[in-house]
Amino acid sequence: MSTTVEEFLREAQKLTPEERRELAEALLKEGKHLADRRDEEEERTMGGEIRQRRLEWLKAHRAEYGGQHVALDGAALVAAGRSYHEAKENALSAGKSDVFITYLPKPDEVAEWGGW
Repeated sequence: MSTTVEEFLREAQKLTPEERRELAEALLKEGKHLADRRDEEEERTMGGEIRQRRLEWLKAHRAEYGGQHVALDGAALVAAGRSYHEAKENALSAGKSDVFITYLPKPDEVAEWGGW
């Protein structure tokens, strides 16, 4: 235990039982808040890594799966289909309900946008 923590504990012993309880609750609340912030940061970092890996997968498999909807779990292909619905159903059949589904254009496909 560090000297600072030891000093803090010595000071805490001077508190009344009620003050110690309040201190303990405050420390637990602060610890939870710090843990939540750390978890959120890890999630943001992991989310960025997963998006990057998905993009790499989509680029690498465009010729193979172009013109289809693909369902990815992280950066792993779970299912594919001619429509979003078909890809979703195929993913569910594979036991995966929480997947990322997107249309993967063919390498020579030009995107069409709605006009005015």
